[in-house]
This record gives sequence, C-alpha cells and structure tokens, in this order.
Amino acid sequence: MTSLKAQNRKQLQGIIVVVNATPANVLILNLNTNQEVKSDSQGKFTILADVNDVLAFSSENLDFTRKIIEQKEVDQQHLEVNMVSKRIVLDEVEVVNHQSINAVSLGILSKPAKTYTPQERRLKTAGDFKPIHLLGILGGSLPLDPVMNAINGKTKRLKKEILLERNQKRITHFFNFYNKEELIKNVKIHPDFVNEFIYFVIEDELFIEYLNNKYKDKMTFFLIEKYSLFKNRISSDE
Repeated sequence: MTSLKAQNRKQLQGIIVVVNATPANVLILNLNTNQEVKSDSQGKFTILADVNDVLAFSSENLDFTRKIIEQKEVDQQHLEVNMVSKRIVLDEVEVVNHQSINAVSLGILSKPAKTYTPQERRLKTAGDFKPIHLLGILGGSLPLDPVMNAINGKTKRLKKEILLERNQKRITHFFNFYNKEELIKNVKIHPDFVNEFIYFVIEDELFIEYLNNKYKDKMTFFLIEKYSLFKNRISSDE
C-alpha cells in the first residue's frame, strides 16, 4: 500500500536543526503514505514526498513538529526542519519500595495471588452462568445463584461495570502518560472533544499496546490517524 501511495513522489534529502540538543533518532512519518524513517546522528534523513504531504516529527527529547511540503522543497529535493528541545522539570521525590516484601517472599504463597477489583469480586461472588452448570440438574446440584443472575441480568450488569471500571483506570493511566496539553498540541484535538475522543479509542488493541509499553511516538501517530476518523464521524452525526 505504501509503495503505491509513494508513486510519483520525489526523494527528498532532509535535515533537522536543533539548538542545544541532538537531532538523532527522530522518527519522521509521512502521514499521506505512512512511510517511516529515522534521522541519523547529524539529523539527516531521506523520505519520499510530494507537495502538500504532511510530515510528522517525533522524539522523546524534542517537541512534536509537523511540516507541510512546499513546491520549492520538491523542486530542490531538499528540506530543512527546525525542532525545539523539550524542557523537562523533575520534582524532588522520595521513593520507598516495599514491593519485595510480599506473601511469596515470606513463603506464605508459592506464586503471587490474583487480585480482584471490587466489581470483579462482586461478579465472582454472584457467579457467572455457563452451560456446564446445566449438568448439575442430573445430580440435583444445580447452582441457583448463577441461574437467577443470568435471568435477572445481574451478571451482565456487573460485567459492564467491570469494563467501565477498567476503562476509567486506563484513561487515568493514559493522561498520566500523555497529558491533555500534549494531546491538544500534538494531535490538534479541539479541547471540547478530548474526553469524547479518548472514549472513542480506549478499547482499540493498538491503543492498549502502545499505552502499556509506553510507545509515545507510535501513540502520537496512532492518535493523529484516529482523530481524522473521529472528526469524520462527528461530521456525519451532525
């Protein structure tokens, strides 16, 4: 797909210029073709592009930058991009780690015990009805609670509450990893749509993978792509 989209595009020689920071290993993505390249130790890179293509530049140490390719850059087959280093302010914290002291280290358990949230404990107590429970009829030992819960919808409701609980935790995790100001600046999301957009992507497998592994660059490109779909959906709803 990328090779087809790249047809008729020219190979541009680019260089990233940064003051007081290294331009190495910056991830450059052509949002029109999905081609990805990285800058070398001097900030140089080569990428296929055409007029009005949008290039996204992302790095852990530099502010996110977008660049729209102009005609003169295609004619000259050269472009220069200025980036700015991130200002990172660290608060003084005291870390006390007691994680090594647990039931396993004390010899109480052979392996860590599974933990449950309050909603998960309620579901476990209520009982999740399964077809195998019907076999209990033959021996007169059919569990009544799972059957009743399946009938009155309690189990289904608890499952929905667990999903909501997990999503709320995931949203908190996301905003600790990628704050609202970055989201508005990097993805160009309208402030009024931030929360609605996060619910739009919260259960996407790629979103979960990038969040769990703290892939910030990949998360940025993922959000840009999804926000385009989100805006189309909003427009169609109107």
